[in-house]
Amino acid sequence: MRSIILVLSLANAAFAEGPQITGEAETVFAWQKDRCETWDIPDGPARAWRTPDGTVHLLAAAERTRLATGPDLNRLSHHCAIAHAGMEADAPGRYDDRSWLASPHLGPDGRLVALAHVEFHAHRRPGLCVAGKYAACWWNSIVELTSQDGSSFTRAAGPEALVAALPAKMDKHQDHRTGYFNPSNIVTRDGFLYAFLFAEDAPPQKRGACLIRRPVDGNAKDWRAWDGHGFSVSFIDPYTNATADPAAHVCAPVDGVASTISSLVWLPERKLYLAVTPATLRKHNGVLTSGIWTITSPDLIRWSAAELLLEVPLLWRRDCAQDSAFAYPALLDDDSPSPNFETAGARFWLYLVRMKLGPDCKTGPERDLIRYPLSWPAPAAEENARPNGLPTPSDPEARPK
Repeated sequence: MRSIILVLSLANAAFAEGPQITGEAETVFAWQKDRCETWDIPDGPARAWRTPDGTVHLLAAAERTRLATGPDLNRLSHHCAIAHAGMEADAPGRYDDRSWLASPHLGPDGRLVALAHVEFHAHRRPGLCVAGKYAACWWNSIVELTSQDGSSFTRAAGPEALVAALPAKMDKHQDHRTGYFNPSNIVTRDGFLYAFLFAEDAPPQKRGACLIRRPVDGNAKDWRAWDGHGFSVSFIDPYTNATADPAAHVCAPVDGVASTISSLVWLPERKLYLAVTPATLRKHNGVLTSGIWTITSPDLIRWSAAELLLEVPLLWRRDCAQDSAFAYPALLDDDSPSPNFETAGARFWLYLVRMKLGPDCKTGPERDLIRYPLSWPAPAAEENARPNGLPTPSDPEARPK
């Protein structure tokens, strides 16, 4: 199947204007030989940061997230110590049931923080959800974590760590998953940290990709969401701060982005952000296709039409005739000068989680983290990169209006 995927990808690349896959997949984490326990799995997009001593840290979030470290992305050792796990709190207002360490970021002051995707599963708590089913009783939020030692992450108690939650308490009669999900990696621009969340439909919150930001030297309470014109939306904790106007505390999804922005990097030679999203969309010929798609933006607000990068069966739209499903794309360039791998050059990597499908078409713990080599050389006229590879305040295209 892997050879078929590569052939299809190279064929698609002949008609694409974006990055191209240039070789076979490599395995970064092989569950059969690298795991520390049965559920030691990659269950989120690959994220990395580099400390001042040159050590690279890599994770792919799970309920019990573990790190791999090494001198670069090509030479990593997987560690069994748990870097973060949720406390399985029984109250949704504690925001600490099942937690995925999703988006680490090392600041210029040496402070290491992260966004975490927190799932509250009310079907496991009698009386909290009438439907009594996993997906129907799923209520999600985002919190901020901190690390004092660079290898383990903790959070403030209760709502002090809250970044984003719906402005109303969980409804025991809900019939689909609700909340804010799957934060992208964090990127720095103009003195702010930026990240994308994905919002499910829960009026007044509309479904779509939400852009949030906070000052680099801020904390969990300083995140603000895009309102369609600027960053004025403050999220609230519905368990401690009831509001008469919930519509004032939900984000405005970014136009033209219908699926999760899983990962993004700044391309200094093109003066564009490149993002990857797992989705089922129509190709130029009108055929509905599942796979990994790319979109670009000069400012995180205006996004291009999606281009197919890799046609694969997705976790959320799996093909039971195949032996695997794929999820959680991420972009990383080992040569990025950014300590958080926020930039990419002409050659970089697409990381993916490959999940083995059982005879019943369900996924289990057997999951590998793999990566494909990508190439997207800049046009000759655009090859003047900034010295540090990062957007600068003097570039009018480098910030949202």
